[in-house]
Amino acid sequence: MTLGTQRQLAVPDGNLILDLYVLQQRVGEFMEVALAGTEVRPAEYAVYSQLGIGPMTPREISLRLGVTASTLSGILAAMQGREDIRRLANPDDGRSYRVELTTSGKARLRRCRAAFQKALSALEGTLPQAADELRATLLTIDEATQEAITRLRAT
Repeated sequence: MTLGTQRQLAVPDGNLILDLYVLQQRVGEFMEVALAGTEVRPAEYAVYSQLGIGPMTPREISLRLGVTASTLSGILAAMQGREDIRRLANPDDGRSYRVELTTSGKARLRRCRAAFQKALSALEGTLPQAADELRATLLTIDEATQEAITRLRAT
């Protein structure tokens, strides 16, 4: 039997989780192309975008983005190396700290957002249905996956 070169997505011998993994690879490629020339990697852009909302603790960022503490640590180190973030005391917990964008970090976020928005518009223009509908489906999958994880851990 000869294996084809078709992407392993929505094919008979696949499954939902494999499809999502393959889609994740495509989304990563999309983000790389969208952010080309900004000197910001996709994972870093996700953190910049969260800090664009306001200062957050590393734990808050990790929970919002679903990244591990060690992954986030490396991202924050890269951002700090660019002098795009600073640490602030956490008024709610003296053992913790909050991270905020510096002036240069806010400027970098604006440049990245402009590039990313252009790419996002191009993507949304090719979708067969509204992005909000698709995002609602993704939320359903995320919630179901979390429930499955909880059940698997209980066995």
